[in-house]
Parts: sequence; structure tokens; C-alpha cells
Amino acid sequence: MEKKVIIPEGTDASRLPFSPAIQADKLVFLSGNAGIGKDGKIPGPDIVSQARQAMENLGEGLRAAGSSWDKVLKVNCFLTHAARDFAGWNQVWKEYFPKDPPARTTVGSSLLREEWLIEVDLIAYVD
Repeated sequence: MEKKVIIPEGTDASRLPFSPAIQADKLVFLSGNAGIGKDGKIPGPDIVSQARQAMENLGEGLRAAGSSWDKVLKVNCFLTHAARDFAGWNQVWKEYFPKDPPARTTVGSSLLREEWLIEVDLIAYVD
């Protein structure tokens, strides 16, 4: 098995204690992404804006690995307020996966900062 570290453009990996993504053969594993922009700011206090940002962050990782949304196999989502924010997460989910969605797990979780509402990681296929 060949293992390759994937670093999306503009990511300062020297500040991270983990790899943004790892490709192993034809699979790519993207680390969790919260709804935080590259500027370190949260796009809004609501789940929809933070979920979209988390998915945009993951999209950059997919592109850097040579993959795409239609090749996503499994998604894990962690919500700070699962009962409250589940519907908003589903709304954003359907924007990215309108047809034949991948497998998914969504759970409630405490994240590192109180204002963070979501963290998402995924596994995708790479041609």
C-alpha cells in the first residue's frame, strides 16, 4: 500500500498535529473540518452557514486529492446541538448530495470551541 499526505492549497500544515488528508491506494481519508474559513473566522452563528463552510473546506481537500463529491463513500458528522441542528445539516447535505448520497453517520458531540456547531470528515474514492 502506498500512503500519501494530501495538503490542499493554502493550508498551513505546519500548524496541524495531523494530516489534512491521506491517500492510501485509491481511497482518500479527509480529516475533520469545522465550519471555519481559512481566515480562522466562522461564517455565521447558524448551522447552515457553518455546515456549508465545512463542506467547502472538504471540497478543497477532495480536489487536492484528485477526487470529487460524486466519489464520496462515507461521511461522519459531529454536531454540537444535534437535536436542534439536524434539519439544517440535512438541508446542506442535500445541496452536496442531491442524488445517490454516500453512507453517513451523524452524532452529537462536544467540539473544541463553544461556537463551533459542526465538524465533518469523509472517505472518498480516487481514480
